[in-house]
Amino acid sequence: MKQIIAFLVFWISFLSCQSEEINIYTQHVKEISKNKDGWNLVWSEEFEQESNIPNTKSWSLAAKEASPWNRYMSESYDQAYVKDGKLYLIAEKKDGEYKTGGVWTMDKVGFKYGKLEVCAKFTSFQGGWAAIWLMPQERQYPSVNNSYPGEIDIMEQVSMDKIAQHSVHTHYTLDLGYDKNPPRNGYGEYRDGEFNIYGIEWTAEKIIFTVNGEETFSYPNLHLPNESLMQQWPFDVPYYLILNYSVGGEDAWPGPIDDRGLPAHMEVEYVRYYEKENKGNDDDEEEEPSDNLIQNGNFEKNFAEDQQPGVFSADKTDQSGILNYLDRWFCRPDAPSCNMTIDKSEGANNSSRSLKYEATEIMDAEKVNLSYALQNVMEGRYTFSYYVKTNQDDTPFTLSIVVCETEDDIPLVLKENQKSIIFNPDGSQSLSPGPTWGLAATCDNKAGKGWIKYSVTVDIPENVLIRFVFKPCAYVGDINTHEIWGKGAWGGVIYWFDEFSLIPVE
Repeated sequence: MKQIIAFLVFWISFLSCQSEEINIYTQHVKEISKNKDGWNLVWSEEFEQESNIPNTKSWSLAAKEASPWNRYMSESYDQAYVKDGKLYLIAEKKDGEYKTGGVWTMDKVGFKYGKLEVCAKFTSFQGGWAAIWLMPQERQYPSVNNSYPGEIDIMEQVSMDKIAQHSVHTHYTLDLGYDKNPPRNGYGEYRDGEFNIYGIEWTAEKIIFTVNGEETFSYPNLHLPNESLMQQWPFDVPYYLILNYSVGGEDAWPGPIDDRGLPAHMEVEYVRYYEKENKGNDDDEEEEPSDNLIQNGNFEKNFAEDQQPGVFSADKTDQSGILNYLDRWFCRPDAPSCNMTIDKSEGANNSSRSLKYEATEIMDAEKVNLSYALQNVMEGRYTFSYYVKTNQDDTPFTLSIVVCETEDDIPLVLKENQKSIIFNPDGSQSLSPGPTWGLAATCDNKAGKGWIKYSVTVDIPENVLIRFVFKPCAYVGDINTHEIWGKGAWGGVIYWFDEFSLIPVE
């Protein structure tokens, strides 16, 4: 897997304790067959060396401190060494004490934007904790009440989990608790016992996480008007890289340590940092941010555990409980054996994933809800689009676009009695008052065994929350009131939805 690289020129600026900036200078290399498409390799660590001590121009031993991840750091090359072209980070127990290995590029090498990839493999056991992550060399924003400075977790694997966790941590997500809009974490699958490539593609607009070149999660820059106070995006400064294999404990994320799994280790084959080609035209090269307000609307990325679609009871999702289910597809158990999952074998436009809802039988369809709620939707005109299909012919369904205009409306969010956008006979739009007889429909549609695309353009008023509600097997019974009916029984019905988007209209 590894290319043999001979270094012609390698120079990194060293900093005094008073220095304010980390610089990376282009490293000239040979014997590289080609750069990645659109990316130029500008720095790498291949661990091809005679000494077993990691290159001290780039790496230092991670310090032992009081945090769960570094409280057992040995600060010794016995647990962090180079052998046969690889960096080994060891976790073991010696003389009754846990000792773990870690290295970092703090005050030596910094990274800002670009593509960063680490090729690594590790052993897993109960209590183990492999990590590849970034912390800022200097804070982007002044500390506000000891606010968190920022963190990018490219990969974390704990205990016996067979997934690579991705996360970002900021003042916005940790201290203020806005960890679901947008989601702050996701995960990717890796090949157990083999070398895998864990990476990020980092721009001023978003951070894309990858495993073996496949996008698994992304985190966007929201460009908040009060960003300096909220600190949602502290990612416009250089960050240093940390590689470590730690152990947990009863009070740590990986849980109790099973000593039978020791010694354990992580091997790192290389670290490579790329910059975009034609760097002089970065403004033209950077990917434009997506206007879609629906998170992962094509379901091609893995959802974080707390963002997975699912079935949840009314006592969790009704009224103010809806705030715990933002940017998440969910339904209530209003139909026998109903389920909402990601189908990894079926998708629109030859894709392989979609949202799947199924139930053994649907009766009183007007009482069934498939929901998605979100905040921070500005007043204006939007187009809401999606694809849908079913396992039956001419299967009806309704869509209601529910609006909470003020904070006082949120405690009133129930299955039925909510305000929703409706279209009048003359084509004008208004807001239903939330009738006691049921939820008013914005649209009345049908689906069949082939994918159909639906779109509706609406004027969304000033609001604090928007909720999209689908009712499978339901239809509009009164075109004047937009009342939703659901008479009769539907057996074994399945709905698939894909490529949701909510796009502002210029």
